[in-house]
Amino acid sequence: ALTGMQIYRLILLASKQMGADPSLQAVSATMGVNLGDSLWQMVPFINTGLLRMVFVSSGPVDEDDIETYESEGLTEEEIEESRESSSTKRAFLDFDGDFSAGIADEDSRIFLGAFAATTYAELLEDSTALQLHALMSGEENEQFFHDIDVDRWELIANLADWVDEDSVRLYRGGSEDSLYDDLDDDYLAKNASFDTLDEVRLVDGWHRDDIWERFGDKVTIYGGGKVNVNTASSEVMFAVLKAFMDPLPADSYVQDVMVKIGEYRELSNFTEASGFVSFLESIGITVKTDMVNAISTESTVFRVDSTGVVGDANVTIEAVIDFTTDASGKIVYWSVQ
Repeated sequence: ALTGMQIYRLILLASKQMGADPSLQAVSATMGVNLGDSLWQMVPFINTGLLRMVFVSSGPVDEDDIETYESEGLTEEEIEESRESSSTKRAFLDFDGDFSAGIADEDSRIFLGAFAATTYAELLEDSTALQLHALMSGEENEQFFHDIDVDRWELIANLADWVDEDSVRLYRGGSEDSLYDDLDDDYLAKNASFDTLDEVRLVDGWHRDDIWERFGDKVTIYGGGKVNVNTASSEVMFAVLKAFMDPLPADSYVQDVMVKIGEYRELSNFTEASGFVSFLESIGITVKTDMVNAISTESTVFRVDSTGVVGDANVTIEAVIDFTTDASGKIVYWSVQ
């Protein structure tokens, strides 16, 4: 598991060093490519099976090879050959067991640590709150919230109450702590920033499995609070657009805009936040002036999950690595299970 983790740390370090190289920056800018985010995206997952396949293949590995591996795996002969294929003193893959690891950037998610509202009226205009509300909009979500009888604005307000300094609920007033008084193991609203993503599950409403399974993988407590428009998922991109387009657009119109953004991203990357705004304006979209401060075009915080398996035993390491202020990547979260 640690091997998979360290391989990704090397990939990230190389990616960020390439992005910081002035000579490479000039070339990448003309090509519309962000080198600081290119390398890790080329390797979204890695495992020993794929590595062994590379070692025993007579030529380049293509998509057909990967599909064959995923459906059939490797033969015992191929595994044994991979153990011997190395130019080093000890074969790189000469060990028992396997590992599998994957990477995702936290900057592709909506940041939950930047609420600025002190009243409910301010919450309705808060940048983070608007993105979350847009994330939870759409016909399917409308029906979902109707069926479970939950108000989206209450869910959002509860998050803001958890991190703000006072003890008064934004949603309909009252005490923030009253939401947690009747629990078997009662606790108080923290009134401070989230320390881990798991902590969000302590917030009233967000403790529900159905809520978390629907939206939990689209939010984060790490990073600088800006969504990377080059890597954001369709759901998060929809939320950002709907939150900042002016006037408030119909969902179908936002989907049309997303198609044009997708076509652009297939050919190139947005290299600056102002460039993304300019692109929207070039296709006739008017956005709020503060949109440029809520988006980015490069990721600096990454989550890596790596699992090692030997026989019936397995260990999973989950880490969050932050390159925002540390060029070598600072580990801000580490969990071993």
